[in-house]
Amino acid sequence: MNKLTKVGLTALATSLVSSASFAGEMSVSGSAALSYTGLSNKSGTNPWAMGDSVKFNGGGDLDNGMTVSVYYELDGGTYDDYNLKVGMGDMGTVSFSGASSSGSGVDKLKDIVPNAYTPVYEATDATDSGLIDASTNNQTGQWGYDVTVGDLALSASYNPKPGTAAAPETAESGYAVVYSGLMDGLELSAGLFDDGDTAENDTIGVKYTMGSVTAAYQITNVDYEAQTSTDEDASHYGISVAVNENLSVSAGRQEIEFDGAADDEVNTGLSASYTMGSIAIGGGFNSVSSVGGSATAEDIDASIFNIAFSF
Repeated sequence: MNKLTKVGLTALATSLVSSASFAGEMSVSGSAALSYTGLSNKSGTNPWAMGDSVKFNGGGDLDNGMTVSVYYELDGGTYDDYNLKVGMGDMGTVSFSGASSSGSGVDKLKDIVPNAYTPVYEATDATDSGLIDASTNNQTGQWGYDVTVGDLALSASYNPKPGTAAAPETAESGYAVVYSGLMDGLELSAGLFDDGDTAENDTIGVKYTMGSVTAAYQITNVDYEAQTSTDEDASHYGISVAVNENLSVSAGRQEIEFDGAADDEVNTGLSASYTMGSIAIGGGFNSVSSVGGSATAEDIDASIFNIAFSF
């Protein structure tokens, strides 16, 4: 190969490398956190715990105007949440969830009811019923797409293989739409989720913000295909008030009707949060009655407190 050809190829290679250049950075964040979760049915269990997660966020701009970002969370010594996103400007954002952190599709509308610290169904028991993904939603290996067109925010998710090779399942798909063009502060939302051969779920909701006050109401249906599974119809509503730039308080209620069950499960809660520089304090009181629709189930009360020092 003559020297002139070598020079030409070297220049071309340099040009290709330069056009694909990527200026980005990775940041690490975490906090020293201490929490208390006291349950009325577990008086013998130590309610105190310490946070054990570190978050890594990276990203930057490409020469073609697109953006790339990546997120990892090291929780308890394991990378249990991570995703990759490619921003394409007005054409929207494509994402891939490595594990448990999709944020697209029905994740957008899983719970639109505002809370100052924690949803009313958290902490009292291990099962969060009455949500659009209560049947299942495998985010490992899930694709997502989000785009805003005028006053419409559209989101979709798709997982081609939500199961395992030993127990394959039909693909899962979810869709969400939020419309904010009717009047200032008002959002109307609707979502559908088909988790293959398990269930077909839907939700609709309305959220209104006026000044420091935000209120929302949401109806969700979880319809299992198997007759042996119990369908769920839930209504969830609540209000949150930003008392000032540091303090917020909220109250909410969720009622879940289980097909054929004697009673409705009822979740209620009050919560508050306060920030002061790098210190964040949150807590509340949640309670649940007739868990799973059972008339004989024990009522459970939860007292929740958390303090975190960011660094």
